[in-house]
Amino acid sequence: MATKTSWPHLSTSETIRQRAKSLSQSHRQMISDLVGIRIERGMTQEDVALMLGVTRQRVSRMEQYDSNPRIETIRRYANAVGARIESRVTIDEWHENQHEATTAP
Repeated sequence: MATKTSWPHLSTSETIRQRAKSLSQSHRQMISDLVGIRIERGMTQEDVALMLGVTRQRVSRMEQYDSNPRIETIRRYANAVGARIESRVTIDEWHENQHEATTAP
């Protein structure tokens, strides 16, 4: 079951921006955590690249702060460094309330 988050004090556009910022931060944190695991295990970008069948430069680009790798690439990277990824989906309470308000009789 999904959990709920709420930003009742924000306007519609502020809520959307806040949600986008939160999603982006979660994504960046996941990449940062994976890089941390790689380093903790003593693996180089070259090691990961060899396991993934890509260049070291491609691994380097994926690890950059502003990268936007596909989820499949992230899963492959996680597997290469011996990590698991746990995903969680939550319901934005504000969005749910707006939907209920527009569909109410």
